[in-house]
Amino acid sequence: MRSFTATFAFGLSAGCFAPAFAPNFAPPLKLATSTLDRESAAAARVGQLDAYLAALSSSLHDALDGKAPKVTAKFAATDAGAFALLQWRLLNQLSPEARAALGTQHADTMAWLLSNREPLELFLTSGDIMADRWSDATRILCEIVGKDAAATTGLPLRLAVATALVFSTPVTWMADGSAIDPIKRYESYRKWDAEGVLFTSFRDLSAWELRYVVGSWSSDEDLVWARAHIKDELRARDRVGDAAHMLAYIDTNKNGVSVQAGGKFYDNKPMTLAIMLEYGGVCGAISRFGTSMAQAFGVPAMPIGQPGHCAFLWQKSPHTWSINNDVSGWAESGCHGGIHITWGHPAWLVPLMQEAQSDRADFVASEVLRAAAAFAVGSTRDALLAQACTRCPKNYGAWTERVRALTAGGRGYGSDGRWRYWNDAANEAAAAFRTQPMAYSTLLATIQPGLMPPRPRPAVFEERALDAAKALAAMAQGGADSGLVAFALRDVLARHAEGIAPDSAVAARAIALGVASNEASENARLTAPFAASVVDLCLAATNALDVAQQGPAHDAWTKGLHRLIDGIVSQPAARAYGISRLEAMATALMKSNRAGDARWIADRVVDAAKSAKDPAFEAKAAAFRATLG
Repeated sequence: MRSFTATFAFGLSAGCFAPAFAPNFAPPLKLATSTLDRESAAAARVGQLDAYLAALSSSLHDALDGKAPKVTAKFAATDAGAFALLQWRLLNQLSPEARAALGTQHADTMAWLLSNREPLELFLTSGDIMADRWSDATRILCEIVGKDAAATTGLPLRLAVATALVFSTPVTWMADGSAIDPIKRYESYRKWDAEGVLFTSFRDLSAWELRYVVGSWSSDEDLVWARAHIKDELRARDRVGDAAHMLAYIDTNKNGVSVQAGGKFYDNKPMTLAIMLEYGGVCGAISRFGTSMAQAFGVPAMPIGQPGHCAFLWQKSPHTWSINNDVSGWAESGCHGGIHITWGHPAWLVPLMQEAQSDRADFVASEVLRAAAAFAVGSTRDALLAQACTRCPKNYGAWTERVRALTAGGRGYGSDGRWRYWNDAANEAAAAFRTQPMAYSTLLATIQPGLMPPRPRPAVFEERALDAAKALAAMAQGGADSGLVAFALRDVLARHAEGIAPDSAVAARAIALGVASNEASENARLTAPFAASVVDLCLAATNALDVAQQGPAHDAWTKGLHRLIDGIVSQPAARAYGISRLEAMATALMKSNRAGDARWIADRVVDAAKSAKDPAFEAKAAAFRATLG
């Protein structure tokens, strides 16, 4: 394929960027690498991208419609097949207006992008973007490459792609809300890299990781200031994020103005990093300051939201994400406003995408199979998406598309003998996400209905919940984060509790979630027998995590049990039966030489009884606790 330099020279020699040959975009377009290279570049130069897309789509339909999964997968694995599908994916994501504008205003760079596999592949497989603004992202990439011919390969290309993807939605300076210029941001990081003022790990970042560097909410001048004013002992790759705590935690300024007053807290001065350091702030300011200090040295970072709190993610070591200024852990962390996380809102998707990106060849092949699946229907589509998941098991986007396809296909329990599709998907998801339990439980929410027979009895819900709990226990034993395991189980239990008591789903769900249900009518409808079934379900599944007396599995068990105790005590219909079960558990643990765990359970019941404001119940709980010594 031609380099950008060759493409640019070709355009000049042709005069007004007209092709030196007559393009042939009418179908059938030969799906050969040389043809795709030549014709796509020609289409870009004469502003006929719509015609090229039509011809390409027609040829792909001819090649793929009605074909067996094996045939389509084989096509997607060829150089020409993958190239054609990547071209189609990009052009199909652009609006007709954008295709026309790009073919007119950026003919050479679009010719380069479409006719060169490496940049096209990198651009399309470095994460999704906010509001699918691919037209804007493509325009920005063309502008950068049009200005810097070095941006066609290596680190400059990765940096250009990252900048284009992030700035497809305008990035604004947190000091005053003004827009940050993407071209200037790209040029600044190129300059800083050349000057050697960034950590050397910057040069090893993928395009996806670089998105969380160039997307800084600080101005370029602020980032220069950060490097000049960081404490010397924090000027280290594994400590730069701790610069967040250079900022004093202050909720009112020297004039008594609350930080909640916004700009008035800073005496209406622009909220630069220097002003933030001078005035201090609370969690939001501290986390934004820490994020910017990391980004100033070329370290990926982003603010995240937690319940009533702002923390931030950063790569404390290369390619490994950690939470700083943390209160709630991974399970309760989510995307901050103005930040985009590929695949969704939860913060745990960030390390998951990191894992998916770690093997670029497999991730790209998986994404190409996803593109091929768009030309298939029914079981062929299912099979292609299953192959995409197999090729890159951490490709959560492929997984979500796969389970959506199963749902759209109407493959319910026993329908057409398709139960095995759901069962296979559930088992494969458990294996694929053995370090990411929330990914597994979230997918299971869609998969689960296909595993359930019509009008299932409570015992079936308990059996399915127990299966999921055992999978989660294995994840915990394998080192998965205990908070994520406990939250994954909570979600599983909440869904199954609703299934057991559909007429009082809110109250049943509240038991599993460990919260009080304030809906009186719901509470009244939850009868003691149904409440007992919910308690049995939740205890059986939670105790499936009790596979070790220390480590992540034990921590997940205690977190899950603590939540369940709160839920049992908060729900009147569940209290008597639930407490009797908990007391029996504590007694059995005492006999098994696990006095510490037994007393811990009794202590949690006493704490929950106090919050219930029921003196008789509290006295009973305290009396039982006293029997355990």
